[in-house]
Amino acid sequence: MSEDAQYFLSEMQSEILHRSSGRDGSEPDFTENVFTEYVMELLSGEIGVVENPVAIHFLGEVNRGQAKINGYALADDDQEQDAIDLFVSVYKGFNEITRVPGDEMRKAAEQAVRYFVGALGDLYTRLDPSQERYGMALRINSVASRLKRARLFILTDGLTDLSREKPKKLPIKDSDIELRIEFWDVERLSRVLAHDHPQEEIDIDVASMYGEAIPCVTVPIDGGEYAAYLAIIPGKLLYQIYDEYGPRLLERNVRSFLQAKGKVNRGIRDTLKLQPARFLAYNNGISMTADSVETAKLADGSLGIARITGLQIVNGGQTTASIHRAAKTDHADLSKVFVQAKLTLVRRELLDTLAPKIAEFANTQNPIQMADFSANDPYHIELERLSKRIWTPDQLGQWFYERARGQYFVELSREGSTEARARRFKEKFPAHRRFTKLDIAKFINAWDQLPNLVSMGGQKNFVQFTQRMRETKAKSWAPDETYFKEMIAKAIIFNETRRIVDQAKFKDLRSQITAYTVSALSFRTGGQFDLMHVWQHQRLSKATEDMIAIWAVQVFEGIRNSAAVRGLSNFGEWCKKPDCWKAIQKLDLAFPDSLPQELEKIQRSGGSWGVAPTETRIALDPDDLDAHRQCRQISAEEWIRIISWGTESGRLDPKQREIASEIAALSAGGWSKELTPKRAREGRAIVNLAIENGGLIDAITA
Repeated sequence: MSEDAQYFLSEMQSEILHRSSGRDGSEPDFTENVFTEYVMELLSGEIGVVENPVAIHFLGEVNRGQAKINGYALADDDQEQDAIDLFVSVYKGFNEITRVPGDEMRKAAEQAVRYFVGALGDLYTRLDPSQERYGMALRINSVASRLKRARLFILTDGLTDLSREKPKKLPIKDSDIELRIEFWDVERLSRVLAHDHPQEEIDIDVASMYGEAIPCVTVPIDGGEYAAYLAIIPGKLLYQIYDEYGPRLLERNVRSFLQAKGKVNRGIRDTLKLQPARFLAYNNGISMTADSVETAKLADGSLGIARITGLQIVNGGQTTASIHRAAKTDHADLSKVFVQAKLTLVRRELLDTLAPKIAEFANTQNPIQMADFSANDPYHIELERLSKRIWTPDQLGQWFYERARGQYFVELSREGSTEARARRFKEKFPAHRRFTKLDIAKFINAWDQLPNLVSMGGQKNFVQFTQRMRETKAKSWAPDETYFKEMIAKAIIFNETRRIVDQAKFKDLRSQITAYTVSALSFRTGGQFDLMHVWQHQRLSKATEDMIAIWAVQVFEGIRNSAAVRGLSNFGEWCKKPDCWKAIQKLDLAFPDSLPQELEKIQRSGGSWGVAPTETRIALDPDDLDAHRQCRQISAEEWIRIISWGTESGRLDPKQREIASEIAALSAGGWSKELTPKRAREGRAIVNLAIENGGLIDAITA
């Protein structure tokens, strides 16, 4: 057993304990589900083999037998709901690698299959509608008629020989669904992360799948960094490959944009349906990378591609997905469809640097690069540089930004050559101060009052975060020290809120309650929450923690009640909707009589040449907080509408229109400049006047 696997296991168990029990050492709360969530995050965000997974636990009797499941993943788009991923865990909790008997793993697989069969049927009718497991069973039942493929992931923190076997396929009785079973143990997870090599499981036998090798031309490259093959791929073969491996073929940061909605994609679909023979002439083709390529001699003596291992489509995902969808949903005839392809064989050690450049410079049909916010983007590189330079205020440790997957464990393995060195590394970079790209997106989107995006799951939330960054930040902008410290403060707020929510032992929606409570804190404090105070103390004050604990309960009830009013029973899906956040914004979340320290302002007095002024922390007025909240709730466009209404109706005098214009400018600038308490109160009065006299859109008061 490799040392990497043991390091990985130790750090994973430390993280699971931290998440499940918090810092107070309380009894772990269902560590198996925490383990499932942790591995799901790796499989979706770091390894990129699943999309949008949700951890929900079910254990009970189904069809006169024991059934169990720990989560599932299903596309939001109806046209993509022909495949589903299921997850079941065999969690041991040992700090030393332990072998799990094959029979125990197979038993877990059988229990998961029994659950799946039940969920395809009427299992949901026997469950409590107020619980998430009801929503999971209901959703599976609702897509049962569309499902063609399913993957079952059996996860364990132990070691099993089954993980080294090829995935097995199993037909589901009384259905057309083919189930693929994959076993993932701690060694397999560690190996994939350490090598930054998620595509190693993709092994395409071209000759077997298509009937013969695909003719190609190979180009000799000086230096040996890579090899290149040019080929024409039949549309039927590309369809088969995507149907088998789906999004695993595509770069994880662009997958969410691979939907036939844009003008280019509609053009692709129209060509496939109406003029398939012209597809090769119209289409720009695809670019791919691979770890190994096997060639064979064709009947005419020319060269052909017979096998590809580690295939990844780095450019042309829209083409691939559109061909698949056109055949699947539009029944397009692919017999005349061909796609030109460039296949680059990249040395593993160059995969991180060369493959992103291939994607970046490849000819593209649509601005997919908007989502290609990879680990090599300047934003992430600068954040990593800042994380290495900035120490915590006590100068005892740092936050570790894991820019590339598995980086923390690689550094630990390199720096921790002895037990003492490993201990010093962990003291400097404790596991709870490690964060990833997906974490950044959660922390910032939750604080920016977008909990519905966070509720979509790590990968989709990251894509939305990327898109917002591209649209709102100038190309020349780069994070600085203040940005980094405030981001870490948001991380502390999010992580501490998650701990508080976990300790409250909500039955369901813990991740959603966390995101919504953080957003509610940001919203209710109207931009006046002192993030630098959080950075300075590296924690929240007791008063803020107590307030969050109370608000979290109200947020949970608000989510349930707002869903019930609309006749919705799947609360998890409701949390993904903007209207859910609008409902939570209307909750009367009260501040305590004595405001927390984070809601104080520093007042400076005295001071002269060579003498520092005296600094006193003064608690904010709750009424000022409410005024800030109401002003910031109104978008810049809506402020402009208020100004227009006030001018045309004569309801606003010149001074009020000037104030509204000033606040509109602050809103348009992302509130980067401070809104004074006086201006906030004046702005609130204008907002209330507009509401009372019909000068504001209904959405604000609905």
